[in-house]
Amino acid sequence: MKVYALVVVLSSFILLGGCASTEPDTGNYLHPVYTDAFPAARSVNIESPAQILTLPEEAKRFLTKIKVTAEQKQTTPLDELVNSLFAEQQLGLSYFSDANSTVADTFKNRQANCLSLTLMTYALAKGLGLDASLQDVFIPEYWSRRQGFSLLNGHVNVLLTDKRDLFATPILVDFDARMQGQQFKSETMSVNRALSMFYNNKGANALVYGNFPVAFRYLSAALKQDDQFTAAWINLGVLYRFTENYRYAEEAYQKVLQLDTRNLTARENLAILYRLTGRDSKANELAKEVHKLRVANPYYHLIRGDEAFEEGDFNLAHNYYRRAYRLDRTNHLILFALGKTALATGETDDAQTFLERAIKRAELPADRQRYAAKLAVLSHYYEEQL
Repeated sequence: MKVYALVVVLSSFILLGGCASTEPDTGNYLHPVYTDAFPAARSVNIESPAQILTLPEEAKRFLTKIKVTAEQKQTTPLDELVNSLFAEQQLGLSYFSDANSTVADTFKNRQANCLSLTLMTYALAKGLGLDASLQDVFIPEYWSRRQGFSLLNGHVNVLLTDKRDLFATPILVDFDARMQGQQFKSETMSVNRALSMFYNNKGANALVYGNFPVAFRYLSAALKQDDQFTAAWINLGVLYRFTENYRYAEEAYQKVLQLDTRNLTARENLAILYRLTGRDSKANELAKEVHKLRVANPYYHLIRGDEAFEEGDFNLAHNYYRRAYRLDRTNHLILFALGKTALATGETDDAQTFLERAIKRAELPADRQRYAAKLAVLSHYYEEQL
């Protein structure tokens, strides 16, 4: 069985941009962050915290307009801000999972992932004098695939309150429609944790595309902001492993397990490392423990199916997708996956059925459009057969 690294990435909007910070990392300020492993990282410039969060002049003018509109309509700046975030004729923001951007670039481009959109909303709310609380949402393990990597996703949102109104009801702003109506537990997080997430996302993206000094620079910046953020430690461990710094990698994974003894991603990566370093017995034991804890999660079977599909083993992929389907019969990702394997194996009737069901279950327009495009290809195939 082929083993894949699990790189932790938080679901977010992000676009590269803004001014660059020239402050280099100096020394082993945080064990086990070893700057000697990537000396080229010292010359990598990244965004400073201020450059990530600063509102552009255009946004400040927008906030002035918000205040004027609230006075004219006898509403509140909070209501007008929230309405503007989703109004097409105003900000018209849209969710784009791969976009990691500063507040200024998010405001300019109007699209980003949930983290970058949430950071922009936080900055806008603060600019209006509102209370804003960033929240880390604890969703079930959910993976996506990119460049041959399994990416574990997270989620954030922001709670806004008008502190000048003692009777005001807090408003939750969440940019991922898939989370609406879900009663997932959440907790307030610091701005430092949010910045750590931002740097972690940029580092994970650089890691996926093989730019290791840049990845190290961002991941070390993430841990400077918050050395309790386990995702950044795991990604740092993966980076060390890719560059054969196995001792450093093991220390990074063990750091995670000191913070969270049940962290499955760290334990799985540690099992991979054990196997690479000839400790097969420990690797097998740890891998079995992780598998036992994950078999009840439909997303686990979904990502294993995606791995098999990428390798061209459509029958194995289908078996994994069926297992996921038995655990969750309404998930559009699973329905699409079943349609995908049916199409790949010539089961066109089943493919059409699953794709139609996926379209009905999908919440995001981008997902519906993607499934509809597959269905259009299938319909064209049918027409050619007549």
